[in-house]
Amino acid sequence: MGNRRKAWCAGISDQVTPGTTTVLEGAPGTGKTAALDDLAAHWESSGRNVVRARGSALEGDLPFGIVAQLFDLTDPALVPPEALGALRLTAPAADFAVLHGVYRLAAALAGTSGLLIAVDDVQWADAASLRWLAYLALRVQRLPIALVLAVGERCDDPAYGEIIATCRRVVLGNMSWDAVRAHVSSTLGVPAPEFVTACLDATGGNPSIVTRLVQALAEDGVPPTAEAAWQVVQRGAEVRGEVVAARLRRRPAAVVTTAHCLAVLGPSPHPGVLAELTRLSPVELAEAMRTVQLFGVTGPAVLDDLPASARAALHLRAAQALRAHGASDRAVAEQLLETSPGLEPWAAEVLDRAAQEAVNRGDTSGAARLLWRALREPVANPARALRLLGVAELVGDLPGATSRLREAYQSDVDDSESAVALSYALHAEGKPAELTSLLANSSPWAQAHLAVHGLAWQEAVPVSASLGTPAGVLHHVMVGDISAEEAVALVSTGTTTSALASAMVLNLADALDSALTVLDDVDRAQAPALRALTYVMRANVQRRKGDLASARADLTLAGDHLRQDRRWHAISAWHAALVADILLEESRLDEADALISEASTDEARRVWSFGGLLTVRGRMLTARGDDHEALEAFLAAGRHCASWPYRNPAALAWRSGAALACAALGDGERARELALEEVALARAWGAPRALGMALRAAGRVTAGAAGRTLLEEAVRVLRSSPARLELARALVDLGVVSRRQGDAAAARACLRDALDLAQKCGSSAMAARAHSELVATGAGPRRLRQTGPTALTPTEHQVAALAARGRSDEEIASTLLMPADAVEVVLSGTYRKLGVSGRLQLSEALDAGPPTVGSDPFGR
Repeated sequence: MGNRRKAWCAGISDQVTPGTTTVLEGAPGTGKTAALDDLAAHWESSGRNVVRARGSALEGDLPFGIVAQLFDLTDPALVPPEALGALRLTAPAADFAVLHGVYRLAAALAGTSGLLIAVDDVQWADAASLRWLAYLALRVQRLPIALVLAVGERCDDPAYGEIIATCRRVVLGNMSWDAVRAHVSSTLGVPAPEFVTACLDATGGNPSIVTRLVQALAEDGVPPTAEAAWQVVQRGAEVRGEVVAARLRRRPAAVVTTAHCLAVLGPSPHPGVLAELTRLSPVELAEAMRTVQLFGVTGPAVLDDLPASARAALHLRAAQALRAHGASDRAVAEQLLETSPGLEPWAAEVLDRAAQEAVNRGDTSGAARLLWRALREPVANPARALRLLGVAELVGDLPGATSRLREAYQSDVDDSESAVALSYALHAEGKPAELTSLLANSSPWAQAHLAVHGLAWQEAVPVSASLGTPAGVLHHVMVGDISAEEAVALVSTGTTTSALASAMVLNLADALDSALTVLDDVDRAQAPALRALTYVMRANVQRRKGDLASARADLTLAGDHLRQDRRWHAISAWHAALVADILLEESRLDEADALISEASTDEARRVWSFGGLLTVRGRMLTARGDDHEALEAFLAAGRHCASWPYRNPAALAWRSGAALACAALGDGERARELALEEVALARAWGAPRALGMALRAAGRVTAGAAGRTLLEEAVRVLRSSPARLELARALVDLGVVSRRQGDAAAARACLRDALDLAQKCGSSAMAARAHSELVATGAGPRRLRQTGPTALTPTEHQVAALAARGRSDEEIASTLLMPADAVEVVLSGTYRKLGVSGRLQLSEALDAGPPTVGSDPFGR
């Protein structure tokens, strides 16, 4: 630093010549004082005179204080009579006679050899001295005098404005990465890039702080390696705190108080809270704020000089003020963390609520801090605090969550919320028998959660479930003893669990847009597992609609969250089944096969959703022409699911796949039995998608006119549903049968519609089949669609689909976890690709038409 500073100062010295005025500007620590020191030494070494002074906040009201400092050692015989009052600090005013008298004194000292007048921290200079400096600056060109002023803050005195109008300004900034590296190298040796970056981040590049930090690191023997970067961060905070505290000590009391309060409240506090905490008048507070911001005395280090008791008292006052002004529990609780317990009767309640919010956000460490503090309050609810702490640890996949929740439950066995929380911890550990026993002896509200656990573990399926909760309704839907119409009438969305259960009911009942609306409203600020479940459910709904692009995008987001928490095997198996299903629609059979094999873990084989993986495997084997293995996969899905009482084909339609495999193997009788069994179950449920799929399978395995009649019914039923891709399948099958029966016109009509739907849905496999069959009817080759919705990227299609449903930019951004200002940018590109002018035309333009995308869009 020394050699570079000398070189830099040599450049300044070239500019600081007799007859000039120079102002050095820079934040504290950028080297203004060092520059003045080197300039003074340079002038003195050449035999010229130097006088210096430094402004001080404590002497700002002392007339001619700077002037007196400059000339206090001057031979009295040289002082003109008019200047004596200024030097003795007795001049009543800065009138012309006094100013000119001091000017004559400076000219006399300059003589013929020259004089350097250097004033540091001129922003604190008294008004009379500033007037004299301005007086000199206007006349210095004709004298062998160089005037150099250093300023570190804004100065509003009019005289300073006159100086600035006539001077040369030099701005001193912070050090660059290369400059920091060079300085570290000169002291510690050649550093690793990570070490240099840590030094730059810890100091902000401030030369003074960089110098102190490197000196401290050298004294501590810290090597300049990447592994030692963490020590730079730690030591840098200490050094920065020392510098900030030193600066603060020289400030007036109002500035110190304001800096302390800003350090406690943060950089953008509520004005009323800050005023209450500082107890300053509006004018005093505004001036203090300006000084604090300009001087840079902010941040936690400001509090280092404050005694612990005073700091805690300030945090308590901040908590009280924030609460009085209606601040969030989170903001109030952050202040309470720095105080002693038992000082406010409402503290435990605030900490408790803030911890619950943190749990909901997935902020495990934050929730734990708040709950440990809440437990120290004399009026705290230990059972609730322990429960919330356990939930936070469960969400964060931290050890001890189950033990904590068990302790909470045992401290109050009548606390149903503790029982439910413990049940999910046991679920994560793969202990369905214990969680079933736990909930079976709890309240009806807690027992309803067995229906949720039962979707994963066969042991947790309740013997009976009330229709009074969404989870109970979902249980009856899965069992198949309630119709779709009845189930939809019973959904409700009061809590996250209720919303997710209701969305699943709506999905199975083909109320797909309603299901998406419910899922869009689920708070995304949840634990990774809940976020993953929400996105998997959205993907399932989009897949049922035939919107493969949106399903693909949601599955990518779900995969990101599942990688953060791998304990929830039912969700992971469901996710894998949906991803593999989309890969089949894209004719990527090998990738689907590999994914199914990878997902078929021992843990996955224990959960209900493994049946979905087996069913998709059956479809993959069918596509390969391996009907024997396909039949075994479908039957294995049936055997797996037989352990559960769930018979609704809307949830898992393995029978239709098995029927098609049987027919391909020549077992027509068994094929028809399986298909008609699914038709009967689907009719009882009453939703068109499940019934249409079952009728399609029955039509495929039934020969002659009866088979065509069933396929025609399947098409009619599916046209009344939102299941576009299933309609395309039924249309292809009906087209094939019609062609074989000699009805080429009907076949072409069906196949053209099927091809159009398959392309809009993004199913290249179905589109290829429809195109092939269409050509077989004698119709001319038809070019596959390359424009419109198929031109959209997954993100564009997702954003457009939400906008088409009336979502605002902010709601879309929240749902897709993207910046709000990026939504309109994405939409603008979407409008161009779709050839529309705005949101009102999106619904018609999209028409469930997703794009095709690159090689691995699922983030695997």
